[in-house]
Amino acid sequence: MALFGNLWDRLTGRQANPLDAYIMQLLAANAIYPDESKESFLNSYTGNNDTFTIINKIVEPASTVPIYQYDKNGEEVNGRMIQLINSPNPYQSQSQFIEAALTFYYIFGESFTAGQTLDGGLNAGQPLRLDQLPPQLTKINLGTIFNPVDSYEFYPKGGLMVPYQKDMVLHWKEFNPDYNVMGGHLRGMSRLRPLLKSITGSSEAYNSLVKAFQAQGMWGLLTMLEPNTNEAVHLTKEQKSALKHRFKIDSKKGDLTIINSLAKYEKMGLTIVELEVIKALGLFKGNLCDAFNVPSQLLAGSTDRTYNNYKEAEESLWRNAIQPSLNAYLEGLTNWLAPLFGEQGTYLQADYSGVSCLQENIKELVGWMVASKSFSKNEIREAAGYDRIKAPGMDDIYGNIGDIPIADIGIPPDNVIQ
Repeated sequence: MALFGNLWDRLTGRQANPLDAYIMQLLAANAIYPDESKESFLNSYTGNNDTFTIINKIVEPASTVPIYQYDKNGEEVNGRMIQLINSPNPYQSQSQFIEAALTFYYIFGESFTAGQTLDGGLNAGQPLRLDQLPPQLTKINLGTIFNPVDSYEFYPKGGLMVPYQKDMVLHWKEFNPDYNVMGGHLRGMSRLRPLLKSITGSSEAYNSLVKAFQAQGMWGLLTMLEPNTNEAVHLTKEQKSALKHRFKIDSKKGDLTIINSLAKYEKMGLTIVELEVIKALGLFKGNLCDAFNVPSQLLAGSTDRTYNNYKEAEESLWRNAIQPSLNAYLEGLTNWLAPLFGEQGTYLQADYSGVSCLQENIKELVGWMVASKSFSKNEIREAAGYDRIKAPGMDDIYGNIGDIPIADIGIPPDNVIQ
């Protein structure tokens, strides 16, 4: 009795105990979610097919886009930056290097690109190789209020700590408003952090469906058997109707139909609950798509995959997800590497001219520029992705393309209404 009394006191909150709190949570049927940690974010990517697929929809195409280095005049140059990006280290190609940076960024909300330098010689202080450091194994050493980052440390599994000076690491990250932890705002906030509920729901929904398929579900063919011979019983029409009616009533109430005979059951389809689970999967998947700006029409199972919708979704993926992330990373690389190599004024830029879905808008733009009769031929060439031509008349505005310049018919170009 005393034991029961002590247990009751603890369960009712009269005595505090962390284990009891956990038990009460289970008794209350509360949902349990993973901790907001680097390990949880990594598991969300490696253990959930929706998360993996959505991130890869961005990362894989981005890693195949050609990258060039240009000077301030827009002319391509073979500078030290592009040479290093083309061959960052002995075990990664340019494509693998970019894929690693973007994948870390989307899983953890940050990526750490580190440079290895020589201490002496003509190239002292200049990166000779670049590596992508796993964020879950990288530490930021805090500095002062006005110089919050002092240095970085990388802790490889089973290896010795590798220190990095502050200017030898590009820390590309998402904004993090969490100032509750010392230096917490200096780490990027993973987009998966507010999505852990949807990821957990998605994983559990898939588990439920797999279990249902393995157990062969609940709806199917019911055969009544003779107790002694296990042979099928021939039911009358009235008996079949009564049994079917009983099953319908019980299933709505969530009850189990009890019969006084042996029976054999064969699965034939999905239950109502299983159908609702499938519907919920679409909701969880939609939440993930929205967070990463990936149109849901591009994912398997979408019911909105007409040709036009798919083409529009593909363009939206490039414009709202792939281009912004790749452009932002290349901008960060430029701002970091150009001063180290003494190549200020040059920049790294991706070339999207080979992406077919982005060229349709260029065709429309060029057609509009030609029809408006308000642009020079060189401006039209630039809009189409070609270089300017130094030839007579190429910078003049024409009343009709191929006709004489507006200036020659007495209307000064400065007075033309744009």
